[in-house]
Amino acid sequence: MAILDAALELVGELGYERVTMDGIAARAHASKTTMYRRWPTKAELVADALRRHAQGDAPAVPDSGTLRGDLLATVAEIAETLTGDRGPSLIGLIEAIRDDATLREHVASQVRERSHQVGREICARAATRGEPVHTDRAEAVLDLAFARLFTATLFDGGRPSLEEQRTLVDTILLPLLTTTPGRAA
Repeated sequence: MAILDAALELVGELGYERVTMDGIAARAHASKTTMYRRWPTKAELVADALRRHAQGDAPAVPDSGTLRGDLLATVAEIAETLTGDRGPSLIGLIEAIRDDATLREHVASQVRERSHQVGREICARAATRGEPVHTDRAEAVLDLAFARLFTATLFDGGRPSLEEQRTLVDTILLPLLTTTPGRAA
């Protein structure tokens, strides 16, 4: 949608604070009335644009055939969203998220809902394949993955390397999610 694309472009060019609904409408060649009907605030519009950009129109949960492979793919997707290789990054919006309660609420809700949905689906598939997995830990483990990647990106100034991502999966996420064969999950 042209309005959401325009919002992302302008946030990337100007920063969240300098973007206006007028500017988005002009870039998208759209009516402000139409925009305000769907997105009453700039924060809601930008949050929706970020969600659509991060997930695509029909978000697919990685399916590599193994829990480890799915976690590696998911961690890579989270890292990409944080660094914004294909658009505005969450790290780049940290001040706006901190300062704008509406944006903060929408982005936090979207991140949590998506990560929880991905975690549940990955774990359910692993259980269906017969992999020993704690399905009840899926949401907490994906929250932990996001938090670890977020702080690493913020403090290290860039996307965690593939080796760091593998280490996160192999030494933290998998041990928290997998069960010892013979034990109840």
